Amino acid sequence: MIFTTLSFHEPTYDAIKHKTGFGQKGPSLSSNIAPLNPEGASGFDDNGNEKLAYVVLLSGTVDSAQSDDLEKDNYFIATRILVWQLLHVPESRTKHDVIVMITPSVSQSRRDRLEKDGAILKLVDFVRTPHDSWIYEGIGSHQWDDLTTKFRAWQLTQYNRVLLLDGDSMLRHSLDGLFDQPLAQIQKSLTDSKFKPLENQISWPDKYLYAGGSEVWDSNHQYPPFHGGGLKKKGRMNAGFILLHPDDAMFDYLTSFMEIKDSYDPKYNEQALLNTAFDWEGPMPWKEVGYTWNLRCPNENDFEKGLPSMHEKWWTQPYIYDNQKVKDWLLAQRWEMKGWYDGRDAMKTA
Repeated sequence: MIFTTLSFHEPTYDAIKHKTGFGQKGPSLSSNIAPLNPEGASGFDDNGNEKLAYVVLLSGTVDSAQSDDLEKDNYFIATRILVWQLLHVPESRTKHDVIVMITPSVSQSRRDRLEKDGAILKLVDFVRTPHDSWIYEGIGSHQWDDLTTKFRAWQLTQYNRVLLLDGDSMLRHSLDGLFDQPLAQIQKSLTDSKFKPLENQISWPDKYLYAGGSEVWDSNHQYPPFHGGGLKKKGRMNAGFILLHPDDAMFDYLTSFMEIKDSYDPKYNEQALLNTAFDWEGPMPWKEVGYTWNLRCPNENDFEKGLPSMHEKWWTQPYIYDNQKVKDWLLAQRWEMKGWYDGRDAMKTA
């Protein structure tokens, strides 16, 4: 048996030390905004009950940059649909908190609307580090530049576990039962002599939770899909559905990769970084959520079998092909949400 001695460097750069962003875009956050992790936050309430939450990130999009007409911002509308499904639709309603992390590039009108919808808003700075320019150099599209801000979810230490969802997700049934699954529990990091840390990499936490799912190729799959039968490359997960344990040490560990040039493929930004940090051959292998919980590119058979959630846009579905009932359902959610809130708002002003 061969044992390998590993050495690590503690974080020293400002973005980790202060956790407030570096080289941020847009206006700074005012000093009176409540911190993500209030002092003394433990993830449990005063009675010792675990606190859980659903978390969504909303940042500036191509749509929002073009117009302040909220009805033309597809990603903003998608976030509203998800909040509505989590808070108000009986079949998918949760008993836990619903948080939308808002970056400085999101307009005040969007913030006001989401607060009226019932979401808990957390204003967050962009996640940047002093030497992260290599991530953004040589990439033609910068559509995903803001997505490392997802890592702010690991700073929500007033919650013990959270489910981080991309805003273009949809629910048909409640996901609260997912928190009770064995794969959704916090576990100890592994000691793996095969793993070689990167030069200047800081130490990973001694415990973690990361559960997610691989992507499907398209709607041509069985229910549930499997590796070799509809799923993409084994071991590579999609970053749109993540069960995690908030932990400042994990935030430091993840952002340390941004300081190490070529530590991951910047083309896929936060998804590539997370695949590196939680690789199946590393000390914190991610757990695979059963595909009876969440899928991309759902088909009509998935719906008939009871699929509870999906990572799919309401306004375009190029890889769902001929599953018209699924497309119709996705579009219907957009207008049912609008009708529900319009009716509620009218009653309040009557």
